[in-house]
Amino acid sequence: MKLFNSQALNSNSNPIVNTVVSVNQLSSFDMIYVYHLLSIGTKVKLFKISTNLNGDYIYAVYFKSYRLGTVKITGLRKRLISNQTEIEAQISGLSKEKYLPLKSLELTLNSSKNLKLVG
Repeated sequence: MKLFNSQALNSNSNPIVNTVVSVNQLSSFDMIYVYHLLSIGTKVKLFKISTNLNGDYIYAVYFKSYRLGTVKITGLRKRLISNQTEIEAQISGLSKEKYLPLKSLELTLNSSKNLKLVG
């Protein structure tokens, strides 16, 4: 897995860190109406909807105006996201069968927060 992209090697720019998250509650929202339009590389937006008792961020995942599900951001990912209210992401993986809705959906979140490169 490639953690840093080629821009990370340039000393003049901030590294961009990619992190993969899974979308939950796929069957609870509008995914059944747009699953045939989703493919790897499709851009989606995440909007912060709440924070749970542990301090983890809960984001709603939208494709255009359709809500696909929710994402919980925990641990190190919380620091990379740094409490943003809106995040752009890309679909990095999905599991679907012909003529059936999605079983799973994975997103790649990009963060360009200032990080110290070590090593």
